[in-house]
Amino acid sequence: MEQDKHVKKDSPLYEQSTIILASSQNEKLVEIEKEKRLELINAWEENEKAKAQTKAYKELCSTEAWENNMKTALELDLKKMEENLEVEKAEYSKNFKKKIPEIEKIAEAKREKIEKQKRQESTKVEKMSEKLSATPNAYPPNTKTCGCF
Repeated sequence: MEQDKHVKKDSPLYEQSTIILASSQNEKLVEIEKEKRLELINAWEENEKAKAQTKAYKELCSTEAWENNMKTALELDLKKMEENLEVEKAEYSKNFKKKIPEIEKIAEAKREKIEKQKRQESTKVEKMSEKLSATPNAYPPNTKTCGCF
């Protein structure tokens, strides 16, 4: 009975069943290869996306670090400038305080000179007044303001 169930190797039915069996195995193999290929493509795609994300993250971190370094450098420059300005302000203030007494000394000398001139003018006017008082016809003086009078 077993021989009836099995097809003999020499028979044409055996060849057809072998071809059918082989073709169904080939279809399964092709399907498996296709699925395998799609899985490899998906894995490659995910890997490339992960690489791109990692690269972008590194670049963003690098950019952020650069930005922070530049800001820190600018803040340090600003602090140095402010310190320099404070030093210059202190020097100007010191020079200003040194110049104030010199200015006051010069102004006092000018005041004394003006007072001296004022006293000399006053003395001169008093002498002239005494001279005019001593001579009766001396006042008003005979000075002509215009050549026709």
